[in-house]
Amino acid sequence: MSRQVFITGGASGIGLQLARSYVRTGAAVTLFDVQPAEQAVAELSALAGAHKVRAFVVDVTRPEQVREVLAEAARDAQPDVMIHCAGICVAADFEAIDDDTYARVININLVGSRNVVAGALPHLKSGSQLVLIASMAGLVGCYGYAAYCASKYGVVGLAEVLRIELAQKGIDVTVVCPPEVETPMVEAERLNRPKQTEALKLMAGTLPLDYAVRQIRKGIDARRFMVIPGWRARGLWFTNKLLPGFMTRRLADFLVSR
Repeated sequence: MSRQVFITGGASGIGLQLARSYVRTGAAVTLFDVQPAEQAVAELSALAGAHKVRAFVVDVTRPEQVREVLAEAARDAQPDVMIHCAGICVAADFEAIDDDTYARVININLVGSRNVVAGALPHLKSGSQLVLIASMAGLVGCYGYAAYCASKYGVVGLAEVLRIELAQKGIDVTVVCPPEVETPMVEAERLNRPKQTEALKLMAGTLPLDYAVRQIRKGIDARRFMVIPGWRARGLWFTNKLLPGFMTRRLADFLVSR
């Protein structure tokens, strides 16, 4: 029987590229997205066969809906790998982010992660894997990301706790912290983000989507806890840990001042 992979945010970006990767290696993929994913299903079905690709519409901020949809999807096949990619990004000075926008970022990125985990856990068995897509912005602060960093730091913290707790059930947890990746979300963000945000992106670099996903898939398959694609991003993370933030903060201040 094919390996079953569930992916939220699977209609575009990292989620869709991961789906392409999995169907090419024979997995059956189920996509979950806030919008209908007919185009993604058609593309993936051409690669894998229609019987191996399904899609469901779900809003990750609605916990009851998430539980119901995941339960419906798992009736036919329980997931071997549950990957949560759904998320949004807002890049603006803190004072420019209004109450509703800030809450929306937290609700989709952090509370949404909690809702997906809560909905998926009843259907994950010993030997399965839970993957949360966070960000380098969950490890290192960035100008303009007051909402995004807060949400992604929360996702990393959630993953740290789940790793400990779910080990008792034989479920592996992976958290992925990529730097900027060329996706439709990033392309839209570039239109209005502060120049200081642009400058700080140089610290971790920007990765092509296919390269980033190859690195992510490699880390998931190895069942590593933390996956950081890109050598510059890994170097930034290591430096930040080695020198408790001293070098990265000084460099960030220098880049922003310019």
